[in-house]
Amino acid sequence: MLAVSNSSPLIWLSKIGRINLLKSLYDKVYIPEEVYREVVTRGLKEGFSDALIVKECIKQGWIKVSRLNEEEVELCRRIMEHAAEIHHGEAQAILLARKMDTLLLMDESCGRTLAEAWGLKVKGTIYVIMKALREGLMDKNEAREAVVSLVNKGFRIEPKMLTRILREIERFVPSHSAKD
Repeated sequence: MLAVSNSSPLIWLSKIGRINLLKSLYDKVYIPEEVYREVVTRGLKEGFSDALIVKECIKQGWIKVSRLNEEEVELCRRIMEHAAEIHHGEAQAILLARKMDTLLLMDESCGRTLAEAWGLKVKGTIYVIMKALREGLMDKNEAREAVVSLVNKGFRIEPKMLTRILREIERFVPSHSAKD
């Protein structure tokens, strides 16, 4: 299975030491060039350790950087012109997922709304943790710790949603055949 990722899932999963969940869940994770610039190029300039982690994953070959063609770049420009809340990396990630007809990993609500309007399946960082739990890559304690760590590091989530997710983790009963 393939996925396209925007910046935030890469950054947050790196910050909590769980980026390898992406490697375990997806054969390859593709990112557009602008996401590379946001996460790695700017991240290294600003001294963020997660930038080094993502760069190493790219070097390992399971995160792939993809270039959009001129027509797609022009469409990105038009998207940002008409939807000011959509950033360049988000627009490129949406178009790349659309082009590849695959899952898009994105946390930002405006970008998710646009992607879903185009018929894309969009999931976020919390989904990756919950999928890893369901597939036996993490136990309940690890999943709970991952979610709490995200929040402690600044991941924004509504308190009601956080409570619901933590309750779902607590109630989770492992099944040997559980697949998404």
